[in-house]
Amino acid sequence: MSERVGRFTLRQLSLVQWIGVVVAPLAWTGQHVVGYGVGQARCSVAGLGWGIDYDVWQLAIMACAALLILVSEAAAVTVFLETRETNYGDGPPGAGRWGGAVPYSRLHFFATAAAVANVLFLTVILLDGLGSVFSTLCAQS
Repeated sequence: MSERVGRFTLRQLSLVQWIGVVVAPLAWTGQHVVGYGVGQARCSVAGLGWGIDYDVWQLAIMACAALLILVSEAAAVTVFLETRETNYGDGPPGAGRWGGAVPYSRLHFFATAAAVANVLFLTVILLDGLGSVFSTLCAQS
């Protein structure tokens, strides 16, 4: 039988924790790279005949990335709340708390870092997407 942490098993909570940590940077990377590609396709000679609506694409990509980040934030907050009673090992190991172990502190630490980082990634995605829509595209330098 797997060890339980609140409503979750330790294995489930670990998986949710990694979703909270990894999804946001991947969403931002995808949004930035695909958005750059859409801009290159729109401004290239070959892309002129495609009729790409740049603003619609950028807003759709930004919305998808923002949705992924909100899922990532929900995962991070879930892990944070489920591990808020974490013992950070403030006393001697044999003090009898948690059988001398320091459980769940890694999960709690990563959830805290992910919750903060996800807000920053959401801000970057909004700035990147809205900046792309409101800036001039296909201008010669």
